Amino acid sequence: MSNIYHSDIYQFNKPVPSYWEATSSENLNLDKLQKDISSEIVVIGGGYTGLLCAINLIENYNLDVVLVEAGKVGWGASSRNAGFCCLPPSKMSYKKMQSVYGTEETRKFFKNSVEGANYTKELIDNYNIDCDVTGENNFVVAHHKNKFDQIKGQAEVYKSEFGIETKVFSKEEFDEVGHGGTEQFGAFSYKPGFAINPLKFLNGLAKHALSKKLKIYEHTKVEKIEKENGSYLLRTSEGSIKTKKIVVATNGFYQEGLIPEMDGRVLPVISNIIVTRPLTNEELSLHNFNTYAPIANSKNLLYYYRKLPDNRILFGTRGDFEGSDQSNQNRANDMEKFLKNIFPKWSNVTIDYNWRGLIALSQKLTPSIGKIDNEEIYYGFGYSGVGVSTAPWTGKQLSKLVFSSNSKDLDISLIYKGLPKKFIFPQLRVFYFKLAVWFYRIKDKFNI
Repeated sequence: MSNIYHSDIYQFNKPVPSYWEATSSENLNLDKLQKDISSEIVVIGGGYTGLLCAINLIENYNLDVVLVEAGKVGWGASSRNAGFCCLPPSKMSYKKMQSVYGTEETRKFFKNSVEGANYTKELIDNYNIDCDVTGENNFVVAHHKNKFDQIKGQAEVYKSEFGIETKVFSKEEFDEVGHGGTEQFGAFSYKPGFAINPLKFLNGLAKHALSKKLKIYEHTKVEKIEKENGSYLLRTSEGSIKTKKIVVATNGFYQEGLIPEMDGRVLPVISNIIVTRPLTNEELSLHNFNTYAPIANSKNLLYYYRKLPDNRILFGTRGDFEGSDQSNQNRANDMEKFLKNIFPKWSNVTIDYNWRGLIALSQKLTPSIGKIDNEEIYYGFGYSGVGVSTAPWTGKQLSKLVFSSNSKDLDISLIYKGLPKKFIFPQLRVFYFKLAVWFYRIKDKFNI
């Protein structure tokens, strides 16, 4: 199986050294598969999508499910994202979406996006997960004065077209409730929106799944899938699973070569995060940083940041193109400069943590949920970096699909349904992405 990036990013045997790992004491210590077993359904991937698909299959349909994860549970983006519960899960503008899919499907897409964010909140409440929820909305900040009218227009469309609660803040108003950094020229807020500790959320889901008797095997990477007499045989290094149905819930960490129909359709993109040391109230007041709500700015290559419960600042943006540990460190150094350009009075604030993960884009620029034609293989991926609100909901939708084996039964926007096109010359995916980044960098430079 070929990987797209440097092998450093695919070290399944060890957790990534993130702030979340440092602040979460939970260790589920689950077994590795070391024998041959069988199950009605196998879910590949122990993140939000896989866990919620499995939980729903057990709770709602009483099915026999096994879940396998190549690392420890949540090893991928589910345990290392920024914890933003935001929307929509798309890199396509709503205008483009309306022109491609029509007004009704676009409205339904946004309605589903809101359902996703609310579902994540319901899970936290219903399963009683202590995952440091902060903020009651999301903010989108105009990073340049040219952008204020654009975000004002976005807020209006969200409200009038999609029924999303929004509020616009002038530069002075946001200075009072948000922050007064150098790249702040007004903002708008929308609901639902909040932030979480993603690993604590993930562990809460995993514990609930285990209480429902889900069999989870960690450090169990599927090396090969064979088909025999209408069943599938999933081979791992020390065991195998015979099953009737497979759910692929690996998102950006999909291993090329596993399922031919899925190869070449995911563009994994590295996203990097840095976390500062805790700031004093005095330091925070230098930039009037008041809110705990998640914030994204209006750049094409956006910055996203938030104040954590212990008054550290988390700051994230697009990562490097290589995936090596060295390129990760280089990117973290660049990001420290970006952060201090926005908040120059924090020039002496040190960085305590830096890490990265993979988000999944596709040619659709929206998530993909469905079933492979003439196979009992199901998939959910492509959250465009908006997985906290989308992946659990996708897992729930997938469970309905797996149960009925018929995508026509799924009452969700058509925009989610079906596989994206394969990339032409998939080995050039990172090159295509570099071109896009170059293009957006120029747009950002001139604030277009």
